[in-house]
Amino acid sequence: MKYVSFIWADGMPTPQVLAALQRELPAWAEEVDRRGVRLFGRELDLPETAVTVRMRDGEKLVTDGPFAETKEFVAGFDLNECADLDEAIEVAAKCPISWFQAIEIRPFTEGLRLDERAFAFGRGEDGGASPYLLSMWTDRAPASQWDDQTVMDKGEAWRQEVQARGMLVFGNPLGGPETATTVRVRDGQTLLNGPSGETGAFIAGIEVVSCASREEAIHLAATHPLARSHAIEVRPFYSE
Repeated sequence: MKYVSFIWADGMPTPQVLAALQRELPAWAEEVDRRGVRLFGRELDLPETAVTVRMRDGEKLVTDGPFAETKEFVAGFDLNECADLDEAIEVAAKCPISWFQAIEIRPFTEGLRLDERAFAFGRGEDGGASPYLLSMWTDRAPASQWDDQTVMDKGEAWRQEVQARGMLVFGNPLGGPETATTVRVRDGQTLLNGPSGETGAFIAGIEVVSCASREEAIHLAATHPLARSHAIEVRPFYSE
């Protein structure tokens, strides 16, 4: 089963934390890569590079900044292939990032497709375009509009159209907030909680798209069916 592990940060790492991560992360990555668990992962740019897109009554509304204006933000993610949630928790708990930040584990719903373009993205091979994360934010209450089959079908149609244009890297709905497990390791003890974040909202799905410009990524977000009733945060991935 495929899981996304969102890395929730509450600020920039201190020099001491950064040194620990640089020292410990390579061994963890080597282990999970050898086991075939970690498919790939990428770091996102800082939240101030984000915009939030909504469509209301046919008008595109674009707001500078991330959807959730809190001290916590998604700093990146790993995409893992695990036998079950227990293995996904074990992988997250062994990750040195969990010693300092929260890692929220969410399963994808059925239908996630990964091809060579997705794995090239994971290797940082972006070609002449830039990858953007489109995060679909909705209320933490039962997302009936998101779960509705008509909306699901429209989302899949959007995905197929973007793929036909050569701009889709991968994307899919995620399990609801009741499927979320947040992992922290403190003093050697693994602590498990529900969804991370400080708001009454959650990420209902993600789309990774490859665009020539920020404006193109915003346009794609505005055409997504979820933009008509919810909010889509558009954020670039980090690049050196």
